[in-house]
Amino acid sequence: MKILLMGPQGSGKGTVGEMLSERLGVPLIGLGDILRALPRESADSIFVRSYMDRGELPPNDLLVKIISKRVLQSDCKDGYILDGWGRRFSDIEKFDPGFDAVLNLDISRETSIKRISGRRTCTSDGKIYNIYTLPKEQLKECVGELVQRADDTEEAVKTRLEIYYTATQETLDYYAKKGTLKNIDAEGTPKEVFRNALTALGIEK
Repeated sequence: MKILLMGPQGSGKGTVGEMLSERLGVPLIGLGDILRALPRESADSIFVRSYMDRGELPPNDLLVKIISKRVLQSDCKDGYILDGWGRRFSDIEKFDPGFDAVLNLDISRETSIKRISGRRTCTSDGKIYNIYTLPKEQLKECVGELVQRADDTEEAVKTRLEIYYTATQETLDYYAKKGTLKNIDAEGTPKEVFRNALTALGIEK
């Protein structure tokens, strides 16, 4: 099964994607993770970061090359879950493998900004915390410095949201017409959203 995960920043695509990946036995391919894993001093990495640090999307020709190479790997033979693609309809025009389902995780702008701008990464263990939603007791477990990614600042998030809401609607409309779009309320807990996704996929009632 090939699934495309969509939704604004902070909607929980990565978390729900991991849960679906384990349940369905197919890999979760996070485009953002792939880009951040590029060798830091490589030309591709420097080029990509110049866009991502401003909250903008890199040119899709480069992204198509990266995705196409990844989905040809052996672990994708039974399908995959793709996160971070289709924000522009030109993405889909360049790469559309025929998704069996497109899951759109829906949250408000306010929720998106709070979830992302509050996100911090521990320099010691790499764990991600949120200064708004996690109790202070849990934050104290972090022994390193909490740092904010350049593309997680409130201004960068707002820029990314503008791109999402202005550019992505055409993609959503396209898949709605094809009958593969599943809109999911993602304001709840990860477990609640996961159950909603399974129901939308017809796996659970």
